Amino acid sequence: MGRKRGFDETAVLDVVRDQFWTTGFVGTSTYDLMAATGLGKGSIYKAFGNKDALYVRVFSDYCQDLVTQAREQLQDGPQAVLPSPVARLEHYLVSLAEAFAAESPRRGCFLTKATADRAGEDKLVAQTARRAYEDLAGLLAAAVRDAQDAGEVADHVDGTALGYLLLSVVRGIDSMAKAGVDEATLRRTARAALDLIPKIDPPQFQG
Repeated sequence: MGRKRGFDETAVLDVVRDQFWTTGFVGTSTYDLMAATGLGKGSIYKAFGNKDALYVRVFSDYCQDLVTQAREQLQDGPQAVLPSPVARLEHYLVSLAEAFAAESPRRGCFLTKATADRAGEDKLVAQTARRAYEDLAGLLAAAVRDAQDAGEVADHVDGTALGYLLLSVVRGIDSMAKAGVDEATLRRTARAALDLIPKIDPPQFQG
């Protein structure tokens, strides 16, 4: 059996992720990682590989968590956070807008940051980011189709295209939040995007 590591791997990876998230790949040196984790260079490389491998590791973990959280917020069925699919979409988008605005400092989403910082130079980062975007757009599209099945959204709407559109809105809200746009505006932007989806009016019953 291998010797047990003398540190909490999950805690170390969380610290490393936050360091990369805050200062970026280029702006983070191995010495920065050593200072943040309290580990020596040899311990870091032996446990996780070099700086590139460590970045991909924490970024991949972050993306998986992001998709899991979205799935929990948007899923249909007994575990749904709200009975209405449209209400779940609104809750998801608005809660993200509020979360982006509540950060101090506003560093935004690590997925957005890593895509801008590293996707052009690192194929693994690009592949991980693309997979995360596809998964998130797919979950949003599934929620739109749930809304169609529930009679809340018009049948002619392209759920897949709307999934990517709503994802683009989220990414845009993220960027605007980093630039200092106020929370109320971010919330209104999220709701305005949902208002553009063709809805089906509930039937009016004659008394």
